[in-house]
Amino acid sequence: MSTDAQICPDHVPDPAPAVAPHPAERRRQATTGAGVARHRPEIQGLRAVAVLLVVFFHLWPAQLSGGFVGVDVFFVISGYLITDHIHRETVRTGTLSLHRFWARRIRRLLPASLLVLALGAVATVTFLPATEWATTARQLAASALYVQNWALAGDAVDYMAQDNAPTLAQHYWSLSVEEQFYVLWPVLVLGIVVLSRRSWIRWSGRRLLAAGIALLGAVSLVYSVVATYADPAAAYFVTPTRIWEFAAGGLLALLALPTARRGIVRALIGGAGLAAIVAAGVFYDGATLFPGWVALLPVLGTVAVMAAGPTSRRFTPHWWLTRRPATFIGDISYSVYLWHWPLIIVLPHVTGTDLRLVDKLGIFAATLVLAWLSKVYVEDPLRTRTFLAAAPWRAFAFAGAGMALVVAGTVAVNTDLDRRESEAEARAEAVLGADAVAEPCVGPAALAPDSGCDPIGSGPLIPLPEVAVEQNRRSEYQECQQAITQPDVIRCEKGYTGPDPKRVIALVGDSHATHWLPGLELVAESSRWTIVTYLKSSCPPTSARRVLDSEQTDEAGDSCERWVREVRDEVAADPSVSIVVTSMYTTAYEFTDGRDTELDDPEVDGFAPVWDAWTEAGKDVVVIRDVPPTQGGYVPTCLSAHPGDEIDCATPAGDLPDDAAAVAAGESDDPRVHLLDLTDRFCDDDHCYPVVGGVIVYRDYSHLTREYAAALAPELGARLNRALTEEQD
Repeated sequence: MSTDAQICPDHVPDPAPAVAPHPAERRRQATTGAGVARHRPEIQGLRAVAVLLVVFFHLWPAQLSGGFVGVDVFFVISGYLITDHIHRETVRTGTLSLHRFWARRIRRLLPASLLVLALGAVATVTFLPATEWATTARQLAASALYVQNWALAGDAVDYMAQDNAPTLAQHYWSLSVEEQFYVLWPVLVLGIVVLSRRSWIRWSGRRLLAAGIALLGAVSLVYSVVATYADPAAAYFVTPTRIWEFAAGGLLALLALPTARRGIVRALIGGAGLAAIVAAGVFYDGATLFPGWVALLPVLGTVAVMAAGPTSRRFTPHWWLTRRPATFIGDISYSVYLWHWPLIIVLPHVTGTDLRLVDKLGIFAATLVLAWLSKVYVEDPLRTRTFLAAAPWRAFAFAGAGMALVVAGTVAVNTDLDRRESEAEARAEAVLGADAVAEPCVGPAALAPDSGCDPIGSGPLIPLPEVAVEQNRRSEYQECQQAITQPDVIRCEKGYTGPDPKRVIALVGDSHATHWLPGLELVAESSRWTIVTYLKSSCPPTSARRVLDSEQTDEAGDSCERWVREVRDEVAADPSVSIVVTSMYTTAYEFTDGRDTELDDPEVDGFAPVWDAWTEAGKDVVVIRDVPPTQGGYVPTCLSAHPGDEIDCATPAGDLPDDAAAVAAGESDDPRVHLLDLTDRFCDDDHCYPVVGGVIVYRDYSHLTREYAAALAPELGARLNRALTEEQD
């Protein structure tokens, strides 16, 4: 998930008119030598540490669970070098040529970046299953435009996108943060330089710049702490939570902290900093609220290593960081990062197996070779030769053309997927629509007793796997399902929405209630029923508190409890509602006592107070037993990888998780509570199938495709009516 961007100021100064620097700056130049390019070989070694942390984290996440902090090391280095570079130019010339600065960044970073993206697009359509093309295409486009971090932040807060498989462009998120920094930072510096020239400003440009960066860094750090606690998944990617890390490096460049005279003191400072970085890499993990304040450890560690300065003592951190192996990897660190992640993503699809030790070692070796080749034959030539360096407009034209080429390729992929989706919808309507002639072996009917059908069926799948997986992104009910952290109640009307409906049904639950809507809508339309929906991601209607191990804060649990209380009372008070249909993904959660409840068995007993409120108001409660989930794998992706061998993606019936919570609650002694169990339309005695009668059952690992939910409508309506009729009898 992490990335780095090697930042190295070009050592060829831009021609610019000489403007006398501020007098205070002249005095500082005379005493400190500012404005003279300084060679810092230990920074190359520090880059090596950073990139190896990231690479080893991606290859061996269990052994180096916090290796993602390598990104933060790079951010600090970038802030230091770029601020120092920009400030030296403003001291030397009195101004800053923005277009030349940006042109240098383009020549330095985009050739290798766009090359890897272009080859990644080719690898996607060559090796990856079609189910991953759309997500990869979107992320390739976002990476080419350097907004990948915001795209991933959007996916992080999208409940249905949170479990998307990682793409081969996902690591470009931090490159996007870096590029946004390059666009904004020089503008900020130039603005402060102009301000410092005002006669009423008593501070030197350097002091004013340091104060401005310190203020911006403090605001960013506070925002990072607050945002990380409120929404850690999104906060990890967005630019404002990371600006303070660049600012820390920038302040180090400007403050020119005095260096300890004794080498042993410098060695201890550098050693403590390096130890802080490594400690974060070893002891942090996915449960760490990051970045937030805990990012101070690797950030301040990086500052300490750079502030320590050189020492001639052997075997000190500076000595190790300046050895040739470290500086060599530091020199190619940008390309190392660009190449390693696509190899990790693509190789399992080529070999058909998960990464083994030999595969990981091969990826590491191949990464070093590819990084060296791209450094020597792509990065350096295009950065220094006159074709791009002769005039800034050539660099901008190159960037525009390269970005346009990558984006055009992704548009072509998405256009083709849209065409397939339209064709798949037309075919599904022809086979499953209301006007279609009923075929006994198509859809759920293939599992009917004594049907004599092949449970899986034959022929083209409905829908195609690559279309099924896209239904998570293009949910037609997304506007009716509240987000995981938002407590406000959203109410929608579906089915028959005309006057005088025969029944008004409330559908209440999490996303596993939402996925029944295509079938329930068909039942409601044919029966003249109105469905009012109360739906919220990851929120079962229980008075117990649902707990998810993957959540790092209590915000989602708090919002769920508040939402359940409001929905319980609103539905109970609505005299038009006669039936409440509910379903939920009970096996996904653990349950504890709620804020105001003490329960003997929270997993089961938490439902009773909510359902009692509805039955006491004269309403029937129908509990649809949850669908039998697969064992964590994306069904469409598995089907795409095993064409013609769909049984390879089935789950043995004996391996089903125990859905005791909903079943026990649905088998309540209350005559107004009914359990509706459709498991026999997903499983037989041997398997729970990913495809039934030619129709794909799941769009991911546990949510129904709209086609299969719609195909269940006749059976769903018949069993719902039967349950209600039995109660009346």
